[in-house]
Amino acid sequence: MPKRHRVSNSRFARTTVLSPSRDLCGTTPAQFGDLLARLAPLADAEYLARGRRPGRRRALGGGDRPNPFWFRLLVALTHLRQGIPLRATAAIFGIDEKSVRNYRDEIVRLLSEHGCQPPGAARPIRTLEDLREHLDSLPEECCMVDGTHVPRSMPVDFGAQRAAWSGKDRDHVVKATVVADARRRPLWFEANPNGEGRTHDITMLRSQTGIMDVLARTRAHILGDKAYGGLRHDLDPDRVITPAMKPRRSELDAGDRLYNRDLSSLRMPVEHAIGRIKWWRSLQHWRADIERFGPTGKAVATLASIT
Repeated sequence: MPKRHRVSNSRFARTTVLSPSRDLCGTTPAQFGDLLARLAPLADAEYLARGRRPGRRRALGGGDRPNPFWFRLLVALTHLRQGIPLRATAAIFGIDEKSVRNYRDEIVRLLSEHGCQPPGAARPIRTLEDLREHLDSLPEECCMVDGTHVPRSMPVDFGAQRAAWSGKDRDHVVKATVVADARRRPLWFEANPNGEGRTHDITMLRSQTGIMDVLARTRAHILGDKAYGGLRHDLDPDRVITPAMKPRRSELDAGDRLYNRDLSSLRMPVEHAIGRIKWWRSLQHWRADIERFGPTGKAVATLASIT
């Protein structure tokens, strides 16, 4: 069951009670309890694995007792939901800044290990093979692919600035590919392998060979926007559905405009899935190292699929 955490301030003789809520940590008390039940076994297994680590000298359980797992989960979710610095999160809970960093890294690691599990999925999607099996089991027999970007701080190096600059968005960004289903939940999140923001969506997808292999082997139809117009040359053209492109020096006819409008409605779930990911403020503007964008994005996608 979700717990409450008391933060005391002896100078003003005041106690603040913090409990899970959508405004604080992004979950209701029931959702927090569900996450606790999902992640606690993974945390226990990780703890026991440390005790069996080769070369370990101190007995398992030695040293100071760590804070309970429910508290570490509450701190990490609050940090991801609010998107505030480590120091601000530490001030909210009355703990050290290094503790917040450790809790965040632990929960991000456990969420990434758990994988997305949208409503109706028999088990979490932890590997690309799990993704393929889930896509083949979808009753609607279709999935949606889309690229997303998150604004980032401007790099110091000029070459890195050029690589991070997106001409479309007129900003420095980091990018990722999101696969979703009709239930408006993310199924897979994978950051751009080269970390650049100037990469075109279809170029990024082609460099993500694991996702391309899944899309090639699944029976599901693949819905994409205009950025994926050339995807039919890489995969089965009968399963790739993209909008009709406007002819050069001409206009789309009424039938093509109606087709594009209907396809846009069918693709709307992937936009909602990305919106659920961006609801977590840590992915509204990226200020950390680029190497951490992929694991954090995958962890937040897991939260967006479950909560």
